Amino acid sequence: MPSSRPFWHLSESEVLDALGTTPDGLTGEQASAALDEQDAGSTAPDEPPAWRLLLRQFVSPIELILVAATVLSGILGDWTDALIILLILALSGVLGFVQERSAGQAMKALLEAVEVTAQVVRDGEPTDVPMDEVVPGDVALLTAGDLVPGDCLVLGSRELSVDESALTGETFPVEKRPGVVPAAAPVAERTNAVFQGTHVASGSAKVVVVHTGAATEIAAVSARLGAATPRTGFEQGMTAFGVLLARVMLVFTVVILLLNVALERSVLDSVLFALALAVGVTPQLLPAIVSISLAQGARAMARERVIVRRLDVIEDFGAMRVLCSDKTGTMTQGRIELGAALSCDGAESRTVADLAALNAGLQRGWKNPIDQAIIRAHPVADDVEALDELPYDFQRKRLSVLTRRADGEVPLLVTKGALANVMEVCTEVWTPAGPVPIASVGDEIQKTFAALSAGGFRVLGVATRPVRGQHVELADEAQMQLVGLLTFADPVKPDAPATVASLVAAGISVRMVTGDNHLVAAHVARAVGLDAARVWTGTHVDGLDDAALAAAVPAAHVFSEMNPLQKERVVRAFRSAGDVVGYLGDGINDAPSLHAADVGISVDSAVPVAKQSAAIVLLDKDLKVLLKGVRQGRQTFANTMKYIFMTTSANFGNVLSMAFAAVALPFLPLLASQILLVNLLTDLPAASIATDRVDAQQVRRPQGWDTRLIGRYMLVFGSLSTVFDLTTFAVLRWHFDAGATEFRSAWFVGSVLTEVGVLFVLRTRQPAVRSRPSRWLVIISIVVAAVAVATPYSAVADSLGMVAVPADVLALVVLITLGYLVATELVKRIFWRERQDAGRG
Repeated sequence: MPSSRPFWHLSESEVLDALGTTPDGLTGEQASAALDEQDAGSTAPDEPPAWRLLLRQFVSPIELILVAATVLSGILGDWTDALIILLILALSGVLGFVQERSAGQAMKALLEAVEVTAQVVRDGEPTDVPMDEVVPGDVALLTAGDLVPGDCLVLGSRELSVDESALTGETFPVEKRPGVVPAAAPVAERTNAVFQGTHVASGSAKVVVVHTGAATEIAAVSARLGAATPRTGFEQGMTAFGVLLARVMLVFTVVILLLNVALERSVLDSVLFALALAVGVTPQLLPAIVSISLAQGARAMARERVIVRRLDVIEDFGAMRVLCSDKTGTMTQGRIELGAALSCDGAESRTVADLAALNAGLQRGWKNPIDQAIIRAHPVADDVEALDELPYDFQRKRLSVLTRRADGEVPLLVTKGALANVMEVCTEVWTPAGPVPIASVGDEIQKTFAALSAGGFRVLGVATRPVRGQHVELADEAQMQLVGLLTFADPVKPDAPATVASLVAAGISVRMVTGDNHLVAAHVARAVGLDAARVWTGTHVDGLDDAALAAAVPAAHVFSEMNPLQKERVVRAFRSAGDVVGYLGDGINDAPSLHAADVGISVDSAVPVAKQSAAIVLLDKDLKVLLKGVRQGRQTFANTMKYIFMTTSANFGNVLSMAFAAVALPFLPLLASQILLVNLLTDLPAASIATDRVDAQQVRRPQGWDTRLIGRYMLVFGSLSTVFDLTTFAVLRWHFDAGATEFRSAWFVGSVLTEVGVLFVLRTRQPAVRSRPSRWLVIISIVVAAVAVATPYSAVADSLGMVAVPADVLALVVLITLGYLVATELVKRIFWRERQDAGRG
């Protein structure tokens, strides 16, 4: 905005003039022009251009060193080998680029299905537009649960409270209203402004958007702090795996280089050989394979009506051991119906129903399922208008609306909310005989409340008070008259007990976390099969510090009467206890917990702030859908780990074999170009591993990274591979007296055949003949094996330093490969049986 003064220190008219807009917002043409000129309100980084993604495939230090050494080889006169090595590296990088680019485009299409929108005024009409299409000058309409689409000036508000914890760290919502504040006011004191990254806790407002995108306050704060988001378990596992590989690679590179130099071989050839081996021990396509696997998993989850908003949480989704979930719509049917409107003596009351309808129907904020149930059962009277209201918040747990009939009688304040919270502002109770002090009948009301709650009904209170004037304040919620009770029924889903049992059988402990009273929570918990022997309340949670809460929560299965901060503490306590925690919620009060959980899960019908806070969005609010998503997440992780297990063990075995051969043989066992070609060919079947089937036992329980297991697996199966490799070397040299070129040609074929063949053995923990691989894995593997066998006989053989392999030598290579596969199958059974006997899955 062109003014030198901050917008919160300007008047409404000055801000509107500076932005070239009006209180009625922009026209569609103006908004389109503004959107073309600048970033329209997203603090997320733009999608990287294709050239940058392609370049990223070639920037690992080892590959850069290999390119430099190859160019040096060309300068020294060996341009043929140099060009072959560069061509193979280029093909490998292009393969990674194509796969990763495809995965990114697939994810972009999926995310559009759960896009968060803002309501702005365009051409004089309220219009929903994607968040990233909001521009400065737009006039936005905010209600409870809405995300603030930019840094905005408040033009008008009604009991507006905004949760600014993401920006300021302040726990409680801040009241906002029109006005002018000092230019030097800190963020927390800018009461006339709302900021991107925050959300509306209660009330409503009309605001004008001043700044979007990189110009917003939260973008500036993020830039100053430079704080990275907490790493997921998947990212931590990848880091640990990378450290393991780096150590192995460094040792191999240095030892092999020194040995070759000591044997007085060509320094340049030795450097190229050592660097090629270093590249060979690393799974070069791992970033692409991970992207492919996760994108493939995300697409499969989308078919199960589960949308993944952040790919990096899929592993945590599969590793989830605790699921904290509300009951409404997940364990219950989610179709809340008004059961009865009762006077305080338990009799049906039309008056109570009418008053409840006024409160629910005339309030201007977000109408929750309870409000909607009341309106469906009792339409609002036509001769009543709303003058003012006190929006619901999670501290008061009340909503009050000031109403007035057309005949001009004294306005009536109608309050609805949690019975205990309504009773605390009442001094008397209405009865047919006249009002009586609440103290005289309070015990009877509590007994009625307990009986109804124990039957599974949610019970609210309704109170009234005449108020003179046309505006109300919180202080007016006092000396009220309790007029009756409302009961609501939300039956348990018929299949909920079986679904909860299935989740438990899958290794996921389900915990109910709800704002409902403890009696209703206990009733639903027992109906779905949860342990309701002890039901925790928010008061219990507040009575423990963080350490004590973390020690106590594993034994608790039902948490009730919880406010947002208490829910968040429970989630953090489970994480502190060492569990991977998922949280399923769809309301304004769920946003903190969705942020705090390892996996935040929401639904497509959730309020915007909940959907934006979640990493996983369910298109149906159903635990069965979630269970399907969890299984798919485990399958995705299992396929990723297949690639890591198989590639690292095979590469380690090949490198170890060639390290021995480099010392024992009078020549290098493979040239650098041949090593890289082996790497490229064997990566092709691995690239299809994302499509592979996964054995049922691998998705029955939560899974996670185990770097020690990867290291042990690599040593065991890599060493087994080396035993057969050395056997092949010995036979080729001593029986067939193979020279350097013939040896390399035969060993090139053997390397590819063993790596492709062992993939089918190691891809499953059960006997290979009982586990059917995917069609694409079979097809690509056959093609690669055929190419490997044909290469020494092809026109490019001479350029690659190969010759045709004699038939008897080729037959021996195939025979040794078959023996290796049989031995690997036997060792595999022992390896996994020992791990199972040790109780590690």
